[in-house]
Amino acid sequence: MLCNVFALMMTTTMLSSCEKMVLSDGAESANGQKGNVVVRVTQFEQTPFNAVTRAEPGDYCSRLCFHVYDDEGVRVNYVNSKQEDEGYGTASFALAEGHYYLVVVGHSASSNPSFSAGEKVSISGKNMGDTFWCCEELEVGEEGLEKSLVLHRIVSLLRFIPSDENPASMDQMIFKYTGSRGTFSGLTGYGTTHAAQTIDLDVSHDDSQFEFYMIPKALRDTLSVGISTYGHNANGAAIPLTEKTIDRIPVKRNSITICRGNLFDNKSSQRPVFITVSVDGEWDEDIHLSF
Repeated sequence: MLCNVFALMMTTTMLSSCEKMVLSDGAESANGQKGNVVVRVTQFEQTPFNAVTRAEPGDYCSRLCFHVYDDEGVRVNYVNSKQEDEGYGTASFALAEGHYYLVVVGHSASSNPSFSAGEKVSISGKNMGDTFWCCEELEVGEEGLEKSLVLHRIVSLLRFIPSDENPASMDQMIFKYTGSRGTFSGLTGYGTTHAAQTIDLDVSHDDSQFEFYMIPKALRDTLSVGISTYGHNANGAAIPLTEKTIDRIPVKRNSITICRGNLFDNKSSQRPVFITVSVDGEWDEDIHLSF
């Protein structure tokens, strides 16, 4: 049954495939093991948000997680590697003949995501940053198998640029919304939760923009975001300064949504915004929203 579900998901998910090749002597990877299945990250489909195109996996992320699941959604093997590891970008597995799913996550957090049964992946809020992913089917037979992998960016970056002046005593900004943030399906790369999310940022009066990452739940996704700012007195007590809600902000993965307007006037901006989303395998244009 899982195979049928996965086939349906493949129509809306960008997955790459390549030919099987015989491995004559086995291959060693970042986990220091030899196996009959070798996978290599050879390409990132999108360039970083604020950089030019680069070629090495370490230029995009400092950690790569390779996790193999069987048809029942049970993890059977995995390799978590760091940029400083020899063979970074390559993983090797010893697998029995059969059908598997390989989920790969690239990130630069201080700790790795959690991988659960059913191919669910969770990144903690404090570690949420630029994140790349791919999912591959592995058909393991008598001969060795080697695959080259293309990773896709699955996050959206929300960036808020105020038109009005920052409160002089502001040192904290809290974003709140209901939706998904760092938990996603390893099969599709889309968010799977609908829960209250809180992003707490240390800020200052001199900051010109404020931003956070999240993983959209679908090709077309929107958020209503509440924004609160605070200052702190000499005793460390929080002093509320401003509150604002921006309704129906469009988000999509591999895009930056740039919101410009009066951020600190204590007035809510609740108007619908409609966008057309297309995915063409190239770096998507920014989404601009005035509020």
